[in-house]
Amino acid sequence: MAAVGRALVRRGHRVTFFHVQDLQASATAQGLEFSPLGERDFPLGALPASVKKLSELTGRASLKYAVSCACRISDVILRDGPGAMRRAKVDVLLADQNEPAGGTVAEHLKLPFVSVCTSLPLNHEVLVPPPFVPWSYTASPLGAVRNAIAYTLFKRLIAPINETLNCYRRMWHLRPVRQPDDCFSPAAQIAQMPREFDFPRRHLPGTFHYLGPWFDRAMPDSPFPFEKLDGRPLIYGSIGTLQSQNSHYFHIMAEACAGLDAQLVLALGHGQGEALRDLPGQPLVVNFAPQIELLSRAAMTITHAGMNTMQQSLYFGVPAVAIPLAHDQPAIAARLARTGAGIVLPPKKLTVESLRNAVRSVLPPDSRFRAEARRLGQASRAAGGVERAAEIAEQAARV
Repeated sequence: MAAVGRALVRRGHRVTFFHVQDLQASATAQGLEFSPLGERDFPLGALPASVKKLSELTGRASLKYAVSCACRISDVILRDGPGAMRRAKVDVLLADQNEPAGGTVAEHLKLPFVSVCTSLPLNHEVLVPPPFVPWSYTASPLGAVRNAIAYTLFKRLIAPINETLNCYRRMWHLRPVRQPDDCFSPAAQIAQMPREFDFPRRHLPGTFHYLGPWFDRAMPDSPFPFEKLDGRPLIYGSIGTLQSQNSHYFHIMAEACAGLDAQLVLALGHGQGEALRDLPGQPLVVNFAPQIELLSRAAMTITHAGMNTMQQSLYFGVPAVAIPLAHDQPAIAARLARTGAGIVLPPKKLTVESLRNAVRSVLPPDSRFRAEARRLGQASRAAGGVERAAEIAEQAARV
């Protein structure tokens, strides 16, 4: 979202980010204005504490806690958002699909809005599994039944969020919502991946746009000792920030890559790098990395299948070994497997040996995984990216 905001700023627009105040420093550092919501409900430090707790949970407990947090944030957006947006004189709203309160506020204020898929699209289709299961695509009656059951469970899971939304929608005389699709913009919906990465879809609206990843290289990035890159094929390893405290995965990556004719760079995503300096094979370990620059040089990626890392890797034609850990990552990994641009290793099957074998399969420059990643890279670069996202936002404002 921030990359789209920066693109709009470059086009001469004033862009304001509305959310809890823990996100203010990041937004303003990227040249965006910020309007904090729910300052009493979410004082500084509340969001990182919630993220930390979420990282410690798995399975159903993780989903329930995520829904609970989403309810609280939705209530704050619905309560404080209208006044804040009026004061900011908003003309068009970009609302994350995962924050359905944004679209409701836009409807209440009669603002045009764009629904933004920062992760997998939530749009319901009977042949497409929900974005929280690791299932592959199956165009069969059995697959449709399986998916229908999962969507029913999903609706039950998010029922508290819908109750929060509908409380305000009744007060504002808006039709009730029953599923995520009811919250999406009729004007435009945009996704930060190419169509070729998603499962086949038959019922997306004509206003849905696959745009490839959104990023730019103008922002200052993390410092990095580029002089320590030794010319061997570069393997970039990252498991994001939510799970980055689990050093177990970094040890497995290091041992699996030790002895290979490649240089492993590990981006930890936290400030505990000193504790991981003596890993097998002497990988280059940093707390934070200039990810875009390294991926543009990489031969392959070892990733948790987070959307940003996955899409940025494929943008540069870099194949991946995915170790999906939580949330929507198994569903993203399922799409990677279907494209043929990488190998998926579920955590239960992850060992030093299984990872080493996967790396040996993906790493060669003539591997079939590399060829598929390059195909997806071409599709990503042709999809329009962040500049096309900004154009669509401008068009929505003129409607």
